[in-house]
Amino acid sequence: MKKWIVLLICALFFALAGCNNNQAEDKQEETKQAEEKQTEQNKEQSNEEDVFAKAAMAEPDENTVCVFCNMKVYPKENELGKFTAKSVTENGDVLFFDDIGCLFNYERDHGEAAKKYVRDYNTFEWIELQNATVVKADIKTPMNYGYAFFAKKEDAEKFVSEQPNATIVSWEDVDQIAHERYMKKKQMMQNKNDEQGHGHGDNMQQDGHQDGNMNNDGHSHN
Repeated sequence: MKKWIVLLICALFFALAGCNNNQAEDKQEETKQAEEKQTEQNKEQSNEEDVFAKAAMAEPDENTVCVFCNMKVYPKENELGKFTAKSVTENGDVLFFDDIGCLFNYERDHGEAAKKYVRDYNTFEWIELQNATVVKADIKTPMNYGYAFFAKKEDAEKFVSEQPNATIVSWEDVDQIAHERYMKKKQMMQNKNDEQGHGHGDNMQQDGHQDGNMNNDGHSHN
């Protein structure tokens, strides 16, 4: 009888040991899968950061045109290059704009970008849009929006103190002005099309800019 009891105890012991081993192996497998998943996520995040880091440094070249109005985008070396803006899509594609209003109006039709940048008025270096202080002033910009951007608020305040009629404004103010101009141009083009008997508005995306009307927007490109 004692022999059977000993055998039963041994059998139970080995059974429990087997279960514990299986549980340990399952736990190790789960841990391994979790580590592999985390590693993959870290790689994806690193790749994404690399893409955006590269996009943050991207510059227009001599052939770059605004993706909204198709006008020339001024490079960093040009005095008007301080008003160039850019956005970056989720895929890391960089889009350039000759003036800030074009960026806002482009997003009305294509959705908001992952990141947006403007240049510091003094250094011409890129600043993430949400970190910039905006000043409205009587200054010439490619599309006559008249906005300057500063990485440091104290620089913006100094600029305002030196410029007649200059004032610090919000990004909501910029967006509102851009939207008003966009809608006005769309209405003007629609009226023109109606007068000519055309019911389409294929050129609406260009903020209503036509070759013969560029000077109305203050754009100096020929």
